[in-house]
Amino acid sequence: MALQSSGTIKMSEINTELGRTSTTSNTSLKDCSNGTNGTINTQNEAANRPDGSSPHQMSEFYSYNHTLSSLTAISIKYNADETDEACGAELTPTYYHDGSGTNPTEGDNLYVNEAGSTEAPTGYYVFGSTNAGAYVEDGVVSSETFSCGRSERRLKYNIEYMGDSPMGIPMYHFNYKDESHGKGRFVGTMVDDLERLGFEKALIRTKNGIFVNYDKIDVPFHNITNW
Repeated sequence: MALQSSGTIKMSEINTELGRTSTTSNTSLKDCSNGTNGTINTQNEAANRPDGSSPHQMSEFYSYNHTLSSLTAISIKYNADETDEACGAELTPTYYHDGSGTNPTEGDNLYVNEAGSTEAPTGYYVFGSTNAGAYVEDGVVSSETFSCGRSERRLKYNIEYMGDSPMGIPMYHFNYKDESHGKGRFVGTMVDDLERLGFEKALIRTKNGIFVNYDKIDVPFHNITNW
């Protein structure tokens, strides 16, 4: 939470903003301003943070926010080793990325913390409530992507058969009954068709239902509402 933009600021308030759990030890405005008592967050505008130079003034802390971040927060499904497990995983605590969109894309950096000082571990990630995933290596989103989605017929309505893919898999247009699985109209396939045709390796069976790893078949899976 940022400090006030005008009026009187107390040293105790500055120390609290800097994350100091105790203000009983000796402290000074100089130590607070030059990073000794907490590295100054340069995500703040220059006018909203101390410049570290003498003379040090309390007013330099007006509107300063020690936890300000230019990173975008996103919920993540993650697995260190397997695409399939990432598709079936529960959403885990919030991660942060420096991309320009809601979800990270190739080349974006992914972090564990809002300050962007700890990179996300290497592994497979599904981003937020989407069905899009990518491999992240050393904190950077790679070009290796995949997609997964709930594909049980019972979860869908307004189903329209489109034809078969080159691999002989039936393709459909459909909507999800529960929009938490996806909002709008989609193209994809059905679990029962994949079971019947022997594409078991594309199925991800979890306690919450069956997902399809579309990266292993030639049927597209995406929202066509705005296509």
